[in-house]
Amino acid sequence: MKAEFKPIPVLNRRIFKKNKGRNIVAVLAILMTAMMFTTLFTLVQSMNKNLVQMAFYQNGYDAQVSFKSITEEEAAQIADHHDVKEVGTSIVLGLAENEELLGSQVELRWADESYAEHSFALPTTGRMPEQENEIALDTLTLDRLGIPHEIGESVTIRWRTDLKSDAYTDSTFTLCGFWKANESNYAGMAWVDRSFADRMTNNEPADEGQILGITMAQVSLYSDRRIESQMDGILADCGLSELEYGVNLAYSDEMNTQMFQEGLSMYLGMVLVFAAGYLIIYNIFQMSVAADVRFYGMLKTLGTTRRQIRRLIYGQANRLCLIGIPAGLLLGWLLGIKLVPVFLGILEGNHTVSASPVIFIGSAVFAYLTVLISCLRPARLAAKISPIEALRMSDASSGSSKKRRKRESASLLSMAIANLGRNKKRTVLVICSLTLGLVLLSCFYAKNASFDMEKYLEELTIADFELADGTDEDVNGYQPQNTTLGEGLEERVESLSGLERTGRLYTHQTDWRMDEQTIRNLDSFYADRMEDWASYDPYGAEQMQTAIETGDATAVFYGVDGIALEKAVQEKYLLDGTFDAEAFATGEYVIAVGPAMGQEEAADGIPAPSVGSTVELDGVSYKVMAVTSVLDPVDKGSLEAGSEEKMNMHFLIPAEALLEKYPDTHLRRLYVDVDDAHLDEAQKLMDTLQEENAGLLVESRETMKAQYERETSSSAVMGNAVSIVIALVGVLNFVNSMVTAIVSRKKEFAMIQSVGMTRKQLCRMLVFEGLAYALITLAVSYVLSAAAIGTMIRGMAAGGFSTFHFTLFPLLVCTPVLIVFAVVIPYLCFRNLEKQSIVERLRME
Repeated sequence: MKAEFKPIPVLNRRIFKKNKGRNIVAVLAILMTAMMFTTLFTLVQSMNKNLVQMAFYQNGYDAQVSFKSITEEEAAQIADHHDVKEVGTSIVLGLAENEELLGSQVELRWADESYAEHSFALPTTGRMPEQENEIALDTLTLDRLGIPHEIGESVTIRWRTDLKSDAYTDSTFTLCGFWKANESNYAGMAWVDRSFADRMTNNEPADEGQILGITMAQVSLYSDRRIESQMDGILADCGLSELEYGVNLAYSDEMNTQMFQEGLSMYLGMVLVFAAGYLIIYNIFQMSVAADVRFYGMLKTLGTTRRQIRRLIYGQANRLCLIGIPAGLLLGWLLGIKLVPVFLGILEGNHTVSASPVIFIGSAVFAYLTVLISCLRPARLAAKISPIEALRMSDASSGSSKKRRKRESASLLSMAIANLGRNKKRTVLVICSLTLGLVLLSCFYAKNASFDMEKYLEELTIADFELADGTDEDVNGYQPQNTTLGEGLEERVESLSGLERTGRLYTHQTDWRMDEQTIRNLDSFYADRMEDWASYDPYGAEQMQTAIETGDATAVFYGVDGIALEKAVQEKYLLDGTFDAEAFATGEYVIAVGPAMGQEEAADGIPAPSVGSTVELDGVSYKVMAVTSVLDPVDKGSLEAGSEEKMNMHFLIPAEALLEKYPDTHLRRLYVDVDDAHLDEAQKLMDTLQEENAGLLVESRETMKAQYERETSSSAVMGNAVSIVIALVGVLNFVNSMVTAIVSRKKEFAMIQSVGMTRKQLCRMLVFEGLAYALITLAVSYVLSAAAIGTMIRGMAAGGFSTFHFTLFPLLVCTPVLIVFAVVIPYLCFRNLEKQSIVERLRME
C-alpha cells in the first residue's frame, strides 16, 4: 500500500534545507536563549542549595527541630510517634577551655550516632567513642591543639564541671575518630563515651545556671511542610505540650525570603533574557516571512489553508529548537559550573553545583515558549497573506501608496537613510534591541562605579590592621587578664617598617547605679519604641525596661588612645557636645556611647547621659563631655566573662586613665596603620604572629576589601553578563537585518547597477545604511543612558556606602566597536552579493 503523501512535513524539510544561512542565525539565537536560561536556572538552584546548606552549618544541624533541654524518656516518647523519622540525643558536659582553643567554641559532649550525623560531626576516619577514655574530634580542633590526625593520639581537654567556679578539670583521652571540620559551624564537637558522661553527671540533670548534664535532642520529620503544626501535634499526642523546641532556621520563612532576594537578580535576568530572545527570534521569523512572502502567496493560490501556513512556520521553529535548545542546555550548565563559585563567593567552604532536573526542564520550557511566542505574529501575518498582496509586497513597509515626489537629486547618504524608512518596524526593532543592551550596560557600570570602598571599610575597620585578644569575641566572655597581646608582640608590631601610627583599646566593666537624668533620658526615648523593640528582641527590651525601673546597669569603660580615639570622636559621629582633647586627657571627663543614629535623629533625644551632667562610675565622678554614635570597630566585642545580665552602657576615657585606675587590665585591641609600600611586609608579620600565638585575632583592611569584592562579584557579573548578552542579541539582530535586507534586494541592486551605479557607490550606500543604524542607536543610547544614570542611578547611590559618579564609560568603549560593525557587516554582505553577476540577479524571480 502506497504511503500517504504529507505535503506540509515535506515542505518543512525542503524549506529548512534551502535557508541554511538564516537557520544558522536562528539556531544561534535559540542556543543563546536556552544557554542563558540554563545558566540562570543553575545559579538559582545552586544558590538555594548552598544557602540552605550554609544555614544548616551555621545552626549546627540539619534536622527540622531541636530541643535545648529534654529528658531521655521524653525523647524516646517522641521517637515512637508515627510522624517522626528519627530522634538523636546528646548530653552536654562543658566547654573546652584549653589555651590553644581561645576564640573558638568546642563543646564536650556525649551523643548517639544520629545526633552526630545530623550535626555534621560523625567521624569519617575511625569511629565514635566506645570506651570511657576515648574521644572524637574535628580536624580544626586537632590542628589548634597541635595533635596529628592519627588514631591513638593522646588528647587532653581542660574544662570546668562548674561554670561558677575557677577550678578546671584536665581529662586525658585517646583519639578514636575524627572528621574534616567545616569552619561555618558555630561550634566544634568533642564526643566522649556515655560511661564518661554518666560518671561526670552522676546520672543527674543539670543544675540551674549550669550546662553539665543538659540533655538535648534533634528531631527529623518525614515532611518539611508546616513543621510547627506537625511538632505541636506530635507533642500533644505524647502529652508533652509544655516542652519548648526550636525550628531549624534553614526551614523558616526567613530563609525562603532570603533565597528569593538572593535570586532576584537572576529572576530579573530571566525576564531580560526572554525579552532579548524574543527580539531576535521574532525579527528572524518576521524577516523570513517578508522574504518568502511570494512563496506563501503561491501556496495560498494552490489551496493551502491558513492553519497549514502556520504549521509551516511552527514546523521551522520546532526544527530549529531541536538543534538549538539541547546545545544551549549543555553549554548553559557548563557555564553555570564556572559561575557558581563566583556567585557564591560570600559562602565559605565547598560549593555544590545543582544538577536538578528542574534546571533542564525549566530552561527547555522557557526557551521553547520564547520561540513560540516570537513566532505568533509572523505566523499570523504569513497566514493572512493573499496571493494578490504577495505579488505587490516588497521590502518596504505597507502603508499609503501616495508619496511626495522630490525633485532634488538623490545622494548616496540620502538613499541610505531612505532605505531605513522602507521598513520602519524592522529599523525600530534593531535600534531598540541594540539600545537596550547599551543602556543596561551603562547603568550597571555606573551603579557599580558609585560604590565607595572607603566608606564601606570605615564601618568595619579603622586601621590597616586590627589585632585583638583571643577572648575578644569569645562566647564565654572576654578575659581582661588574658595576655594574647603581650608586650613582646606589641614591640614586634611597633618595629614594623613603614609604621605610621597605632591605637590601643583597653576595657573594664563595673556595676553602675544610673543617675535620675540618665533614667529619664532612657525612659523618654524608649517609651514609644519599647513595644516595637520587644517584637524582634524581647530579651534586650526586657533588660532595658528593668534598667529604667531599677536604675541598675553595667558601665563598660573603653580606654582608648591614638587611632581609636581619633576615629571615635570625629565630628560626624558626635551626637551631642564637642570634643576637647586637652580636657579629655586629664581623665576627668568621659564620652558616652549612644545608639546607632544620625545627628538629625539625635535632635529628638538621646538615650544616654546628658552632656555636662556628672556620672559616678566605680566610685569616681566624671563629667560627660559628649555623646558619640556607635563605631563598631571600637565598640564591638564580648562583655567580660561572668557578667550579670544587665543593660550596659559604654564610656570612652583615656587609655592612661583606665590603666592608672585598673593596672591589671591587659591590652584588648591594637590598631596599626602602615604606609602602602610596606603593607605586604606587615601582612607577613601578622600571619607569623597568628601562627605563633594561639587565638590571636587579626583583621586586615585589604582582606576585608577582597572579601567584599568576592561577595559582590556575583551581582556585578550578573548585571554585566545580562547586558552584554542583550547587546550581543542586538548585534545579531543588526547583522540579521542587514543580511536579510541586502539578500531580499538583490534584484533591486542589480537594476540600479544596470543603469549606472558603480560597485563602489553601491558598497558605500550599504555602509552608510549600517552607519545610520549605528549613529541613531548611539544617539538614543547616549540620551537614555545619561537620563537613567542622572536620575535613577543617582537616587540609588544616595546614602549608604555609595558616592555618585556620572560616567558613560561603557558607551565610549562601545562606540568605536559599533561603528566598526556598522562598516564591516554591510561590506561583507556586499562582497557575498557580488559573487552573483548583475544578469544572474536580474533573472531572479
